[in-house]
Amino acid sequence: MGRIILVTGGARSGKSSFAEQLAAGLGQNIVYIATARVLDDEMAERIARHRRQRPAAWQTHETPDFPSRVIAEQGQRCDALLLDCLTVLTTNLILAQSVDWRTPAMEKLNEVEALVMAEIEAIVAAASTSRADLVAVTNEVGCGIVPGSSMARFFRDCAGRVNQRMAAAAAEVFLVVSSIPVRIKG
Repeated sequence: MGRIILVTGGARSGKSSFAEQLAAGLGQNIVYIATARVLDDEMAERIARHRRQRPAAWQTHETPDFPSRVIAEQGQRCDALLLDCLTVLTTNLILAQSVDWRTPAMEKLNEVEALVMAEIEAIVAAASTSRADLVAVTNEVGCGIVPGSSMARFFRDCAGRVNQRMAAAAAEVFLVVSSIPVRIKG
């Protein structure tokens, strides 16, 4: 049965590099699950840079919406899965929904969060039946000020709940600060 290892930290903290090192230490056959979408030239270059940094032997699945399917499908065939990142996944799922962010209805926000959390539960379930370990990367977004817009507040709250759920399910959790990993669970 596979374990979940959660790697969290702030933007540019070194969490993805650390997660890649963890995954590489788990075996030769690594499945990398990328959640980013190419939205502009800067993001295209960022994605290309990440591709160049990864070992060529790693199998990449670009899955911006439902990575649980890749985990379920590939988890029996590989040594480790690396999911980068849960925060981008959360963003993708939120933005795919039709919400009037000027005056969002609480019922609609609950529906959107339920959709996000359903995918997180599917990730946890798929990882629990996988033979491979899952290394999941996420951003810690709760250390700043309360955002001024309803959309940003919803995102922060939803991402925080995603992180709480994944940390609860994880065997190990690392917080990366200035490229220094600190084990906070396991």
